[in-house]
Amino acid sequence: MDRRSPVFTEEAECQDCYKCLRACPVQAISIAGGHAQIRPESCIACGRCVVACPAKAKHIRDDLGDVRKLLAQGSVIASLAPSWVAEFPDLQPGQMIAGLQSLGFAAVSETAVGAQAVSAAVARLRADRPERLWLSTACPSAVDFVRKHRPALLPALTPLASPALTHARMLQALRPGARVVLISPCVAKKREAEEHPDLLAAALSFTDLRRWWRDAGIEPLTLPGTGHFLLPGPGDAALYPVEGGMLTGIRRHARGGEAGLAACSGITELDHALAGLTPEQGGMFVETLACPGGCVNGPGMSPGGFILRRRALVLGTPQDQAGEPVPDVPTELAWPGLYKPAAAIDERAVVAALARTGKRTKEDEANCGGCGYDTCRGFATAQIADRAEPSQCVTWMRRLAQRKANALLSAMPAAAVLVGADMRLIECNGIFAKLSGNEERCVAGTPIGDLLPFARLFRHVLDGQGDILERDLRLGGRVLHGSVFAVEPGQVVGAVLADVTEPAMGRAQVAARAKEAIEKHLSTVQRIAYLLGENAAETEGLLSQIVDAYETEPSDGGR
Repeated sequence: MDRRSPVFTEEAECQDCYKCLRACPVQAISIAGGHAQIRPESCIACGRCVVACPAKAKHIRDDLGDVRKLLAQGSVIASLAPSWVAEFPDLQPGQMIAGLQSLGFAAVSETAVGAQAVSAAVARLRADRPERLWLSTACPSAVDFVRKHRPALLPALTPLASPALTHARMLQALRPGARVVLISPCVAKKREAEEHPDLLAAALSFTDLRRWWRDAGIEPLTLPGTGHFLLPGPGDAALYPVEGGMLTGIRRHARGGEAGLAACSGITELDHALAGLTPEQGGMFVETLACPGGCVNGPGMSPGGFILRRRALVLGTPQDQAGEPVPDVPTELAWPGLYKPAAAIDERAVVAALARTGKRTKEDEANCGGCGYDTCRGFATAQIADRAEPSQCVTWMRRLAQRKANALLSAMPAAAVLVGADMRLIECNGIFAKLSGNEERCVAGTPIGDLLPFARLFRHVLDGQGDILERDLRLGGRVLHGSVFAVEPGQVVGAVLADVTEPAMGRAQVAARAKEAIEKHLSTVQRIAYLLGENAAETEGLLSQIVDAYETEPSDGGR
């Protein structure tokens, strides 16, 4: 595992459910040895896998230690994302500021101040090139989606820094030498900080902040709320955390009204919305957000919140504009591509991969999505790239298990039967069918009481009263020796029964098999006799004695 990635898997905690793979919008999860691993080269750090993982095996990298070291080295300013009002609805602004300063931050400023400059820059860009398709660059996950997975749309990314990076430029212009730490609900901001360490020294989540306060014994609600944010309030730029919020600020700066403005949240929805568009054609600006509903639904928010309530909290926040002038800083930023073309895959390799999971015709391709991929062919392609394993196919594993069970039942030298909680037959082998004396009724669904006179033993085990092992039973004029045992407690019971009425028959079978073994391996014994010396002759003699003993012993000797 790569613990330096913004999101990583704790292998020991992974339960092999593949839920993270199904949740990942870009399928940046590989399965190896039954465990899920994140592929950093494809991951966009949206954090959906962290939210989806039922075993809590997906973790967001803990950067608290690094931030503590920064605070010990010099002046650090906290850049606070505007969605904080949805995460900490009980805190007044002054209490939030006091709470952060009690941790050691020299000052606190709202990230959305940088969003004001971004909104104005987007309006100018649209005025200069209204015919083009423009995609916002405020959300680093959405940006990485384009850079890594839709490179044809790379020229459509606005050549502008995110509000967080723009805000960092402002704070450094205001207080030269200060370091900036972003606190937000976003995991991808950790990667943005890695790419631009000159602007963002680190990025923490809101859940990190809660944990930090708890560890330090700080209760912000008890602190006096007398502090003030560095730089004025962000105005309508504080609406950036909700879907469509960025468009509000752009409208204020633009004269074009609603025409050509659109918002889309969620990577899957964004991918569908952009299908068929090119950078040269489209004539619109699209606000792109990776998290459905916006940043208020980010993975760094505390779990259990209602998106609509969080949205209402953001929309209801007073838009204070008072304060000192905002430094004029550049908003430009280039976005280089991160796309690496995948190697071409031979169709024959795809066909072979499909066959490994029993899909030899188009009708065999169920496309159920249980493996984590939308289609069976997508799953086959992932196998070729060593990102998936055949065992992920639920339907194939079910069929394989059934075949193994059937083969095991058929190969058993004794009668075997499985009975369900309803006391009806699930499966049996041919020996049991013959033993029951009612072969035509030995089909799934037949009451076991119609086939065996001691069906009460199955009910005994189903009711949890314990297995019945090594018991002699009577079936008509036959004596059976066997066991009744729980396969799945309370749900499935199995039984293995052997007819011991004629033990001589069993002895004859043993003798025949021993003779067959002697004849089959005699030539091999002779070839290695010079190595084994007298041992070879002694082995053959011993086997012969066993055969003779079984052939000559009285038929009732085993009773």
